[in-house]
Amino acid sequence: MPCCSRCRQPIEADDCYCRHCGKALRPRMGFWYDHGGVLLMTLIVGPFSLIPLWLSAKLSRSAKWIWTAGIGLFSAYFIYALYRSVLAIQQAAAYILPQGL
Repeated sequence: MPCCSRCRQPIEADDCYCRHCGKALRPRMGFWYDHGGVLLMTLIVGPFSLIPLWLSAKLSRSAKWIWTAGIGLFSAYFIYALYRSVLAIQQAAAYILPQGL
């Protein structure tokens, strides 16, 4: 009977996770390789979430392309919003301090 590499407890041959410590027993089976994990990673690290997205064995190729397009659009909108925020701050500073800093 196989055992977990982390806790050394016996496991079943068809288990995806260790029943004792929760370690993923198959490669690329963590939560970040699922739809919810990709969404969470996108909100936290932005376009860097494309790396675990394309390494995922859980998602189909069409789902990966749809996620890639969505992450690209989200990243582009975030950069645009950041640019507009910087412009608004510059205009507010010019209005408050007309002679400059």
